Amino acid sequence: MPTILAEVTRGDAVESAHAGVVVAVNVGGEIVARAGDPDHVAYLRSSAKPFQAVPLVESGAADAFGFTPNELSLACASHNAEPRHQEGVAGMLAKIGLGADALRCGLATPYDEREGARVTAGLVPPSPIHNNCSGKHAGMLATCVHLGEPIDSYLDAEHPHQRRIRAILADVLRVDEGDLVRAPDGCSVPTYAAPVRAFATAFAALARPGDAPPGHGGEHAAALDRLRRAMAAHPRNIGGGGELDTDLTEVSGGRVVAKAGAEGLLCMAVPEHGVGVAIRFTDGSTRGHAVVAAEVLRQLALVEPSVVAAVLERQDPAVRNHNGWLTGTVRPAFRLDRPAAPAA
Repeated sequence: MPTILAEVTRGDAVESAHAGVVVAVNVGGEIVARAGDPDHVAYLRSSAKPFQAVPLVESGAADAFGFTPNELSLACASHNAEPRHQEGVAGMLAKIGLGADALRCGLATPYDEREGARVTAGLVPPSPIHNNCSGKHAGMLATCVHLGEPIDSYLDAEHPHQRRIRAILADVLRVDEGDLVRAPDGCSVPTYAAPVRAFATAFAALARPGDAPPGHGGEHAAALDRLRRAMAAHPRNIGGGGELDTDLTEVSGGRVVAKAGAEGLLCMAVPEHGVGVAIRFTDGSTRGHAVVAAEVLRQLALVEPSVVAAVLERQDPAVRNHNGWLTGTVRPAFRLDRPAAPAA
């Protein structure tokens, strides 16, 4: 059962609450902390992106096309289509000899307010590069071009590239490939559903892949390390200004590498501790993500209190009305349950 993770107050009363699941898993695959049902099933959505980018590195495409760490981070990103993001994705496409029309992610208004206003006002034409998944798609196209695989059908679930991604996801999630539940993602590539604990397990592998068991991410250690380092070095590409996954990664100096997914999902890799964390609100909201993520980091002592405070300073949990008056706050409402260690 989901449990209440965050409450929203107005005055002295709780006005609303968000239920969900938190799971923290070590690189050995053991649950180290939880709140709610770790077997709650959800779709991985955009939190899959670091793993979807593994073939870009392992195929040799990233090196063949001279992709920089900045560009590799965009392959793992759900960017806001800030100018730097658009320029980065356009640069990736130029290196592989393709234009924006090769992207099959669909048109989407930039999340960046200024860029979105320019598109809405007709000052610039809509482009698939504006789609927050365009960097991931550019990485997929690069891999297909390098391997001589069809690019028109790269979205198809049975395309060789999507099959290899599915196998990698099954490995890091520690779920039999046949048990993965498939559906089209917002950008039209296949996305997969699994228990939330599997998401935390995958991010533990991202945190410390060299210690992951064979068949569960260890064989992808070099690629996962390289991609995580690229995300840590370029946190503004993960989401962009104001986005929680960017702030968590930037404020912690890469000691936490976070990646949000749609419908209330946030995942974190903590390399120093070899821990992965998955947070999922069952109502699909994100309003409580910052306070819950900060509280998980605090309760598990995964970073210093100063890092937690800095995240909350950026992601202000105060609730204000249209006059700017403080009316309430978003606050955590859970205690993590830590399974007892086995007797010696």
